[in-house]
Amino acid sequence: MQKTALEHDLHKLVEKALALGASGAKTVDVASIRTGAWTRWKCQFGCPNYGKTLCCPPFVPDYAATQRFLQEFIRGIIIQYTFPLNGVAVENFAAADLSMSNGLLEILLNLEREAFLQNHYKAFALKAGRCRLCKECNLKQCVNPTKARPSLEACGIDIMALANDNGYQAEILQAAVPELKIYGLLLVE
Repeated sequence: MQKTALEHDLHKLVEKALALGASGAKTVDVASIRTGAWTRWKCQFGCPNYGKTLCCPPFVPDYAATQRFLQEFIRGIIIQYTFPLNGVAVENFAAADLSMSNGLLEILLNLEREAFLQNHYKAFALKAGRCRLCKECNLKQCVNPTKARPSLEACGIDIMALANDNGYQAEILQAAVPELKIYGLLLVE
């Protein structure tokens, strides 16, 4: 059976994600992505970064806007990024977290550009967690508008379900672990 052009392009994007350092990459049917208003509530009531970056609430599109946005896509790619924690002292965790967040973002931005160059002009990336491009966000106007992407959970996307529904084992960590896994999503077509 011959692959469609979209399947071929998605396969190439998955390969590129892995070559760029993703620990996993899989195609996903966008209609299967679970959303919920509760994710923004968790941001607002429980996250110390609420209102501190333009890629998080209250600055990002709300849950209803995200649902409308997702309806404009059929296929995407979930990206898993694994960051080793061996040897990272507690006092150095903030630097490791910064490196992890921006490492995932770099992969996503490269994939978004590659998809665009494959003529998937709607391609758009989102990542888990707050934006970490600047030490402190300029809440008046983003100084990195070509790189900043909204947080998956801030827009209403259930990251745990997204990962678990696509064969990854995302779970709440309750003890020290040798590595952290975070997720991103590239909407393609």
